[in-house]
Amino acid sequence: MTLARLLLAMMLAVLLPGAAEAASYCTVSSPAFTFQPSSSYDVQAQAIPAIGGQAGLTCNASSISLLGTNYANATMTSANGFKLMAGPGGDAIPFSVSADQAGTIPFTQGGTVNYTSSSLLSLGILTGGTFTPMTYMKLAAGPNVAAGTYTDTLTVAWSWNICIVAVVVCVTSDTGTGTSTIVVTLKVNPDCKITANDVSLGSAPLASQFSMATRAVLTDCTKGSIYQVSFTAGGNNSARPWRAMSDTGGHSLQYNIYLPDGVTIWDQSNPQTNQANGGKGTGLVSPAQQQTYRIGVNPAQTTPPAGHYTDTVSVVLSF
Repeated sequence: MTLARLLLAMMLAVLLPGAAEAASYCTVSSPAFTFQPSSSYDVQAQAIPAIGGQAGLTCNASSISLLGTNYANATMTSANGFKLMAGPGGDAIPFSVSADQAGTIPFTQGGTVNYTSSSLLSLGILTGGTFTPMTYMKLAAGPNVAAGTYTDTLTVAWSWNICIVAVVVCVTSDTGTGTSTIVVTLKVNPDCKITANDVSLGSAPLASQFSMATRAVLTDCTKGSIYQVSFTAGGNNSARPWRAMSDTGGHSLQYNIYLPDGVTIWDQSNPQTNQANGGKGTGLVSPAQQQTYRIGVNPAQTTPPAGHYTDTVSVVLSF
């Protein structure tokens, strides 16, 4: 009788700790995923790096063993159908979500991925007593979009049955359900493109004999952005009353850049709204919005020595 009581007490000593370990070892969180802030042209070029991180379920114990009956299912739905959007009815940027970095195990709307599959476990998401499913995201297309903050909300419904191991046997299982709400964000910044060719005013024996020339630079900025155009002062550090070209001997030839009226000086103190599309950019990769200007030599100046006169002026776009 004494021996029987002793054996019963020993069995209780083994079983009671197992009962205590029935507490949850797995927790569900709601991580945020943020793409690198990028320009609208980076979006079009799909030059934005993919991102990855923990998917929202984490299990920690002294040791975990995933047997054939265990599972960790993630069922994902996207509020925008896997599109990052800046607002209802606005531009959209498609993106993809996968359980592996290579993108071979993608999530679909309402689809389920079992993270205890051999192909996912081989990626190292289970290490000893730590089970950390991962999620990876990348842009799936390169649309022409306006600047703004683009978001989508992913809802992940989790269900799991995870074996918690003591010594070499499964002493208990953590079984549960939970929901992760993942906000995905991409900030698209405005940007511009410029095509500006060199200008030659030809040659003349006298300063008064140079003809005024009409030229244009091609510009464009992010879709929908209103921008202004101006010209820097060049090497003279001032556009008023004259800019100046110079030769290698330090001589100067006065000139200026004007609005299409040929009278009003066009410099950074007098920026002009984009002349095309109501002042708004179109976001095209190859700039095609024409900004017409006139350029002419001061005819009243004393003609400097013969030579090759140059100046370097930059086109400035501001938004």
